[in-house]
Amino acid sequence: MNKEELREGLMRLHEYVKPLDFNSVFIEEGEEAPMDTLLLGARIGEDLSLDISCNFANAPGFGDILHLYGELNLSPMIEENPAAFSEEVVLRMANELNKSLPVGQIIYLTEDSQGKAQSVIGIRYTMLSDLAGEEELRKCVSVIEMLLNIYEILCSTLYLLLEGDSLPKAMETLSKILDGE
Repeated sequence: MNKEELREGLMRLHEYVKPLDFNSVFIEEGEEAPMDTLLLGARIGEDLSLDISCNFANAPGFGDILHLYGELNLSPMIEENPAAFSEEVVLRMANELNKSLPVGQIIYLTEDSQGKAQSVIGIRYTMLSDLAGEEELRKCVSVIEMLLNIYEILCSTLYLLLEGDSLPKAMETLSKILDGE
């Protein structure tokens, strides 16, 4: 696919999500974005929201890839309770969540693209798609909804840590909740 076809694919997704519960903005490649990007703003209940960036690229010999990514800045939580969010705890939490989640990846980023220190948890998912046809677009929305569920699980875990639970206790509580106990 050429760049124009990829842009058209993102625009189809943009049009598809408009009537759903997402705010979406298409940003064309330029000074503000290194490549065409669809930003989706989603709310989970009253308290949580997540911005997900969608990029669409062609990987020669592999196919057309949709990359979905959202992130959460941990700095305010670290400032509130530094002992609960040591680098080791955050890395172990990401590892534990990745083992129990059915899709996507949780990553911990300690530097931005310029090498500046940060504390960010990212949630990402990459899928092959041509973003054409109702079925493909519906599948993309299902994946976005799964990422929102993962975000909710992540926030619940972080809340338990913030409130003083140890990581094993927080993971045990989360496991019980997910198992419906």
